[in-house]
Parts: sequence; structure tokens; C-alpha cells
Amino acid sequence: MKRCVLRLLFLPLLMMLTSCGYQVPLEDTTIVFVLGIDLDEDNNLIFYDSSPVFSKGAKSQRDTYHTKADTIRDSRKFFDSVTGGEISSAKIQILLLGKRVVEHEDWFPILDTMYRNNNFSLNTRVVIVDGQVSDVINYEPESNALLAMYLKNDIDKNYKRTRTEKGTLQQLHSEFFDKGVTPALAHVKKGKKVEVTGIALLNNRGKYVDSLDLSESTLFLFLKHNRKHQISYTTITIPAEKEEGIFHKNDLSFEVKTVKSKVKTSHDKDRFKFDVKISMSVVILESLLSVDMTSHEMEIKKTIEDRLKTGYEELFKKVQGHKIDPFGFGIYARAYQYEEFKKVEDDWCEALSEADINVTVEVDIKSMGSVNKTSK
Repeated sequence: MKRCVLRLLFLPLLMMLTSCGYQVPLEDTTIVFVLGIDLDEDNNLIFYDSSPVFSKGAKSQRDTYHTKADTIRDSRKFFDSVTGGEISSAKIQILLLGKRVVEHEDWFPILDTMYRNNNFSLNTRVVIVDGQVSDVINYEPESNALLAMYLKNDIDKNYKRTRTEKGTLQQLHSEFFDKGVTPALAHVKKGKKVEVTGIALLNNRGKYVDSLDLSESTLFLFLKHNRKHQISYTTITIPAEKEEGIFHKNDLSFEVKTVKSKVKTSHDKDRFKFDVKISMSVVILESLLSVDMTSHEMEIKKTIEDRLKTGYEELFKKVQGHKIDPFGFGIYARAYQYEEFKKVEDDWCEALSEADINVTVEVDIKSMGSVNKTSK
């Protein structure tokens, strides 16, 4: 009985609490979904924002504005003056950074308010645009989907398929300030459509130095994130002694079921050494080889391993040449060779460029497919 009385007494109070607070009707709110930052020809910062329109009588599904300003907070003065609703930045899905911006070393403080102000979400995807940000933020998908949803789904889909990185504000902050790794972000460009081109690589000051294509991005994500779900890998070409006719007869495609990677580090003679072992199980999806798959399984296995090993060696050579560490080898060095790492942590990328990186790849072919094609 006492419990029932107490519940009746607290019920009005709870109803009052749920109704209090500052509320703004949805139609009176401008929710920014996409924020863009670029440089014009005179190196002036240009800020863009794109927000959906919820009015039933609106001619367009979204409003897009741009302005010249020095900071994100400064740009909001203009956006506040031209939008009808109260601006909310809590739902920003995509941050577009023009390539011209990240080609400078001192751009990162521009994002200060996004980390300092808790109204921003740290799960916002950070994307490097190869070209002008305006081309991307004004793009209208043929499906009539909201641009933010289109870009977010495209980035997430290609991340799952190991074609690009899903870099968030939180990940960017962590990689920017961690001395054992350098940032890697999604890379897109505007052609007929906005398309993912791979991964943009930044140095330890945040400056753009190079990018990975889709094939290189797959190898990168295999190692960095140790992917364990099904991954459709791009076709590899096996060199043939003689190519006849107009049709390819030396291409092979496979699906990666699981990937496991191990990195061992040591230090000897003032140089770090990393032994990288990558193991994966695969299923053959397509073979244009003019050989019997079953009887040549070991040869095919060896060929796949050699091609992947060569791909990794070229990738390691690229990052060492640019003196960057997107793989995070420095994190392994700090964990297992702490005393030696502390000596070079302020110039880790230089130390990595002189390190020995050895890689081995082991492939386990789980299946040749439902039907085996024999040679004729």
C-alpha cells in the first residue's frame, strides 16, 4: 500500500521533469549534416554547410551555404544569419576537408571547436576531397538520397569491403597526437558521381603526402585492422609466358574469409626490425586460368602468396619513403621495445624509414568454387 502511495506522489513530478527543458520544433531547427572546409585560389578558408529541409512545400530537400571565415565558430555567424532555424551541429555526419587544406601542416587547429564543444559528435566521418569541396557538397545523388546519408553509407560500405578507411574525428585526434602512428583517412573525388578512390595518408604534422588506391587500401586494412569478416578481394593477374587472343586468361579472383596478422618487433644495431606474418583463408570466386585448379592448387596458392607479399613490400617501401607510419608500427615498438622507442619517439617516422620490415603471407585455399573447370 505504501509503495502505491509513493508511486502516485512521484508520478506528477516525473511528468513535470520530462516536459521541462528548452525544446525547439523540428521545423524551426537547421540540422547540419555535412560540414566542408576548403581553400580558395587566394588561400582563404571557405566553410560550407549542408542541412536537410523538413518543410513539405520546399522545392529542395536541402539547403547549402558557404562563406569565407577564419574559424568554424566565425563561419557560424553567417550561417545563423541566412538560415531560418536554429542551427544544430550535433548531427554532423560528414566533415569534408579539401586536399588543398591538408597540403598544409598547420591546418589541424581549425577543428579545435569540434573537439572542445560537446555539441559536436566525435563519430563524424572525416573525408579528404581530391578536388573542390563545393563539387562534392553540391552533388545531388540520382537516388534522391540525402547527401550526408549517401556519403556515410558509401564510406561505411567501402570500409567493410576494405577499400577505404572509416576515419572519425575521434580516430583522427588519436592518430594525430599518438607518436607511434600517423593519420589515414577516406579519400574521395567528384567525377560523374562522388566516388571513393582509396585512402589519404598524412604525416605526423597532418600534411597530405600520398594516397593508396583501392587495391593498396585492401592490403593496408588487412594488416591495420586484422579484418575477420568476408572480404571480396580485387582480381590479381598472374604473369603468363604467352598471352594469346583478346581475352584475359591469367586473372584470378578470391574472397577472403578470415585474416590474422602478427607483428613482432626487435631492435639491433640502432635499427628496429619488424617481422610481419599475415595468414588468410580464401575461396576462389573466379579463375580464367587455363589449368586444372585441383591439380595445380599448390602452385596457385604459392602464386597468391607471392603476389600479396610483393604488394606488401611495395606498400612498406612507399610509407617508409614518405616517412610516415599509418600501420602503427610505432605502437608495437612502444609496447615491446619501450626503452629504444623512447629514444626516438619524437622522430619516430625517421626511425621507421630506416627499419627492416619483413613480411610473410600464408594462404589457405578453403574452396575452389562449386564447379571446378578443368583444362581443355
